[in-house]
This record gives sequence, C-alpha cells and structure tokens, in this order.
Amino acid sequence: MGSKEIGRLALGLGLAERDGYNIKGCDSMRLPEDFGKHFHFDNGFWGAPLRCGFINLYQIGEICCEPGYQIEEHLQHVNEITYVISGSGYAYVDGERISLAEGDIMINTTNHRHSIEAGSSDLLRFTYMGFKFNNAANTDEFTKLKDIYSDKPYQIARDEHNLLYPFIRCIDEMYMQRSNSFLMIKNYCEQIVTLAARAFEGVKSVPSGRIVDPGIVSSNVYYVIRYIEEHICDINSIKELAEILGFNHTYLSHFFKEKTGITLQRYISYKKTEKALHFLKYGDLSVTQISERLGYESSQSFSKAFRRVMGYSPTQYVKLMAEQENENMTIPPDPLFRLRGKEEEKKD
Repeated sequence: MGSKEIGRLALGLGLAERDGYNIKGCDSMRLPEDFGKHFHFDNGFWGAPLRCGFINLYQIGEICCEPGYQIEEHLQHVNEITYVISGSGYAYVDGERISLAEGDIMINTTNHRHSIEAGSSDLLRFTYMGFKFNNAANTDEFTKLKDIYSDKPYQIARDEHNLLYPFIRCIDEMYMQRSNSFLMIKNYCEQIVTLAARAFEGVKSVPSGRIVDPGIVSSNVYYVIRYIEEHICDINSIKELAEILGFNHTYLSHFFKEKTGITLQRYISYKKTEKALHFLKYGDLSVTQISERLGYESSQSFSKAFRRVMGYSPTQYVKLMAEQENENMTIPPDPLFRLRGKEEEKKD
C-alpha cells in the first residue's frame, strides 16, 4: 500500500469518526446528526478517490435507517451500488418510486436524482458503494461491464452471487485497518462491481433444457454442484432442481451419489447449512430471517436441519461465536469439513 493510499484511507476513516455520521464535502447520504439512523459507518474519499484496480472509489459504507426515515434526495455524481441487507423500503429515482426488499441489488447511474426511504414499520439496513471507472477500464474486456453501469438511470435485481460477502468484508477492512488492508479493499471493490453487474446480465447459470451431454456424467455433476452453490436459497426439492436442469429426478440423484459418494439431498442440506453459517456470521440476520431466506417452512425446521449437521442450534452457534471473540476459542468446523470427515470414516 503506497503512502498516498494510506493517507487517503486514514483521512476517510478519520472524517467518518470525527463527523460521526457523514463525510465532509460529500453531497450524498447526508444525515442529521441526531435523527433517523440506527447506526451509520461511512467512508468517503470525495476529494481524493482511492484507486482500486479498474475503479476509483469515492464512498463505501453501511447504514441502518429507522422506520420512515428518508435519506434526502441528491444528484448522483458517481455510479452507486446498493445492497439491502434487511428490512424494506423505497428508492426514488427522478421521482419514480421503486420498492426495496431484503436481498435486492440496486444500481444507480450518474446525473439522476436519487433518495432512499425506510418502510414505515421496518428498520432498513443496507450497504452502498460509489465509484467511477478509471483508465484501467479503457479496454475492450471492460466494455460489457461498463455498459451495465451506463445503460439506464437505475436497475434492480435479486442477489444470486453472494454480493453481501465482499461488501461486508470490504467494510470490515476499512474499519479494522489490518496489515495490507488496502490490497484487500482493492480486491473486494473489484469483486463488488463485477458481482453486482452479473445480476443484470440476463444470463442464467445453466441454459434451459439438459445442461450437457448426459453421457458425460462428471461434467453433469460439476454443473449440478455449481448450480446448487449459486442458487442454494432457491432450491426447495430435488424434483424441482431436476426439472430446472432438465433431468429425471431419480437419475439425477443416482449419478450424483455415484460420482460424489454423497446423496444429493444430503449435499443440499450441507450447503444450506454452510450458507446459514455465512448469514449468522456476516449478515446480522435473525434465525427467522435466515430460515425464510433459505426456503425452510419454519424457523423450527431450519433449526432442526442445522442441528442435524452441526450438532447444535443456530442460537448456540451465535453464542459460540461471541465466546470465540471474547476468549479466542475455536468453534467446530464448517459443515463441508464435517461431511468430508464422515465420508472418509465410512471409506476406512
């Protein structure tokens, strides 16, 4: 990390701490000092943006608005990505009202007026990032990516690529200021811009109909695994999954078990638990919210499935995480680690 980047990063963090709620010189996200926000961690680099790979970073942060609070309308001078972590509300673009819900990604482009309002009975929590492409993006390989951020005044889509993770990790690096934090921030910012754009490419992870030649079983397994990983929150049954991928569900279950040594149902259960662990650690979501996001019928059925894999409930896991932070304890391994261990025990 160069001395200029260190200075700019420290300046942005220092202003955030000094002002308490806003970066001086920033036209967007202006909040009154004592009203409307549950919390706000804002990092602005408006006078000297951070060069993060192919983008210049002007602003990144996280905010939780109290019910009914509206962030005042402002003119977009940079491209902005918004990710709704929890709650609901509305965005306004040039006077048009757009509903926002948990898991939504919204892209706003420059030279349009924009504001956000929390729902009347909901805390609205979201992350945001303001950026512009720099000269490193002036090559053909970036044309499609740049087009997504200049095509319309705004776009909104559901998250299918786990955008929350790089957002939260990037903000965490901003806050903690560990060694080589700028390198991590740079990489996370590039990931955020790229993953957000994928939500608007209009390309499915697998084409309709059979995904590949059914004779190439190993390739089929790979594509099934990739589809499950990218759509784990939307998978409700093996039969439904098989229909989407163009397979008979009995055949799909058979060749998956034959090639992986794991039943398909068990693999889906473990991947849902893995996703739940991610939400519990980084998403600041309740057990009920996580169970709904993962498609369980109730929080009780989610807790039962979680306990079957991990050996303890989601609530106990949260408690273990808190104890780990306080006492440097080691929590039990992730579900796929446990799965691999059990399968190896069976082989022995």
